Amino acid sequence: MRMPSSKKKPVVFLFGPTASGKTELAINLVDKFPVELISVDSVMVYKDCNIGSAKPTKKVLEKYPHHLIDVLCPNEIFSVADFCATSKKIIKNAHNKKRLPVFIGGTMMYFKSLFDGIHDLPARDENYRQELRKLKLNNNDNFLYNLLNDIDSDYAKKINKNDEVRIIRALEVFKATGKPISKIISNNSKKKLFYDYEIAQFGIIHDRELLHKRIESRLNKIIEKGLLEEARLILKKYNIDPAHPLRRSVNYKQAFNYLNNDYEYDTFYNKALYATRQLAKRQTTWLRSWKKFEKIDFNKQDNIENSIKNLTSLL
Repeated sequence: MRMPSSKKKPVVFLFGPTASGKTELAINLVDKFPVELISVDSVMVYKDCNIGSAKPTKKVLEKYPHHLIDVLCPNEIFSVADFCATSKKIIKNAHNKKRLPVFIGGTMMYFKSLFDGIHDLPARDENYRQELRKLKLNNNDNFLYNLLNDIDSDYAKKINKNDEVRIIRALEVFKATGKPISKIISNNSKKKLFYDYEIAQFGIIHDRELLHKRIESRLNKIIEKGLLEEARLILKKYNIDPAHPLRRSVNYKQAFNYLNNDYEYDTFYNKALYATRQLAKRQTTWLRSWKKFEKIDFNKQDNIENSIKNLTSLL
């Protein structure tokens, strides 16, 4: 990796597909360098979602603390904007302590949003969101999409009619600003992270066959540890909205559906395995299109360790 040519302080991105061994690699770095680990995972952020998200154990987290793990309850929402705002505060605090912030995970949307920046949009309005969901229940399935199309046809054309999350967000932004979200986005410049920091990016890409073996092995361990019981307890403890991202996340979606008697155990297992492989495929495709990172071999970590050593000298 080339050394930074500016006086910007360094930040590290370490990403890879699910089950690729990112956590193990990060822990090895903590043992050798003054690094601060920040989780980039849209499920690990939730309390009680431990087994299904393959979250590091409590023992591991006590020894190797991660930011942005166990931040919210599963019935709350952690948005991309929340992730970016919190991450920037963590970066500053880490640098103040002369520690290197290392972002590690597989939620590629979070990485991209932090790197490229996001638009300055109004905060969520939970009361209005509930109103919109009631309107949908009292009308046809396309009611909210048609409402959006009336006020912002340009944005409506870009999204799926069933993408309730984006539809509600666009309506919420219009209510708060009186402006279509498409116009706000086109006129609103984004402040990119690399304006302020030197970003060193590393990615793990395994052979497809090896990754599939790792995925199947991990799924078996997750189920043995009690995925279904954990999912049952989450549903019992929390009132999770049908549109909540957790209900669409790998392992939990399949577990929730199984517990709802939507299918038999064998179907549950096969669907969870297929969904995880598809997730890994999407993550790998994103990595190959990103082209802004240095590929690392999980079994040969000298290149990333040398880079981390050089970066910590700039703190």
